[in-house]
Amino acid sequence: MAEKSLKGLEEAPVDNDEQTMDPAPDALAPSTTRASANLPYSAFTRGRKQIIVTIVALAGVASTLSANIYFPALNVIQEDFGVTAEMMNLTISLYMVFQGLSPSLWGSLADQWGRRPVYLCTMVIYLGANVGLALAPNYTALLILRMLQAFGSSSVIAIGAGCIGDIASPSERGTYLGIYSVGPMLGPIVGPIIGGVIAQQLGWRWIFWLLTIIAGALFFLVLFLLPETLRSLVGDGSGYANPTPTQWFHAKALRKDTPAPTKSGQKSRFLQPPQILQPLRYIFYPDVALCLFCNGIPYAVFYCILSSTSNLFAIIYGLDEQQIGFTYIANGVGCILGGLIIGKVLDRGFRLTAEEHGYDSSKLSRGALGPDFPIYQARLRNIWVPLFFFDAFIIIYGFLLWRDVSLAGVLVLQFFLGICVTSLFNLYQTLLIDLFPKSSASITASNNLVRCLLGAVSTAAIQPGINGIGVQYMFLTIGLISVAVTPGIFVMRKYGPIWRRDRMNQQAAALSTASEKIDTPQ
Repeated sequence: MAEKSLKGLEEAPVDNDEQTMDPAPDALAPSTTRASANLPYSAFTRGRKQIIVTIVALAGVASTLSANIYFPALNVIQEDFGVTAEMMNLTISLYMVFQGLSPSLWGSLADQWGRRPVYLCTMVIYLGANVGLALAPNYTALLILRMLQAFGSSSVIAIGAGCIGDIASPSERGTYLGIYSVGPMLGPIVGPIIGGVIAQQLGWRWIFWLLTIIAGALFFLVLFLLPETLRSLVGDGSGYANPTPTQWFHAKALRKDTPAPTKSGQKSRFLQPPQILQPLRYIFYPDVALCLFCNGIPYAVFYCILSSTSNLFAIIYGLDEQQIGFTYIANGVGCILGGLIIGKVLDRGFRLTAEEHGYDSSKLSRGALGPDFPIYQARLRNIWVPLFFFDAFIIIYGFLLWRDVSLAGVLVLQFFLGICVTSLFNLYQTLLIDLFPKSSASITASNNLVRCLLGAVSTAAIQPGINGIGVQYMFLTIGLISVAVTPGIFVMRKYGPIWRRDRMNQQAAALSTASEKIDTPQ
């Protein structure tokens, strides 16, 4: 059996992948990929990969920073506009709704146009929304502009994950995604601190002026330093598309030769309508649906903690905005540590699983994952530790607040919650990209859609729930909900390989039929 699996792996193309049902024409262009199995997965050097990961991680800060820098200022904005705590939570919920919906558009465009154009478009929208928020005259304007802010900022997470999928082979993907996650996880650390200090010392409007400056800096960073990575356009990175100013100068001003455009060249892909519904299609795959739901519940629970911290800590411990901001450090540090740890754990688990099933790790490093590779076992083998402690800590968290225990004890628990929840996020995210590496931005958009919609519901419900049944029973309830999704992991491990193999075989047959039609003389 191992020999058969190994043979199937060796015969698989370098970019073997669960392609979407409607691949872009560029994806079929033979000139966009390296066909030889003797070449590495990516032409980018290790140093260049690190630069790309750093840039997309910094860009990823925009989304989480925009959400978390806002939390310590909730009370002061509520007083300024004369609204209720529930109305302020609505600005968080709607932010998360657009945070979930907008990647469906931008993620599909990033898999069609390329990473760079979408990055630049979203940065411009994000910058404009921050200017509007800094000048918002009333609550209605605040609500609308927060949705626009989410529309511009949230997709950088999906696009960044897409870039990682472009440059990182499966055997190193866990580590790179772990490093990448540090950027978005900086938001929970520095965001509340900065937001709390600014809200108390300068006024909450300066929060959005600061975000405006950051958005401008990120725009120029992407414009000048981030190369195009989409594999259907530049292959392993050696191709030419959506160039940086420096690349354009070397190609045009210095008159260097560039690859000739294919029939489905750059103009055609920009004119093609975006496949907005593409991320929704993934939800109808049973294994993907289970993965998205099992990831979405911890995300929703996590945002219950983030969104309720400001109000609970002000009431229970009498903290002001600046002090509340500093309490987010524990959670954020745990998130960063969890991302770095799980990345190494995932890559080690991947190698161990490959060895146990007789696969050649040198082949896997070039991205050749056949239908028989046990990807679910490789990625889910280490899930039980963070999952168990996350569920237990959530239940304990509510009772600690109810008993009014020392703030230090609560923050220690938040630290370990951060480790656990980020481990779960990265584990599921890596699995999803392994399933659809050529559409990594779109599958990440699907992930973002499900978890943000669940997060929006939980954020809207947390404060009324605490008011209604008490903080201890509210967190007990959401903890038990988190426990209830655990059987989905067993189902994924047992039936996921079967569903994946059938899907890949069907899609391979569809691509073969499409190729035959292209090759047939007209």
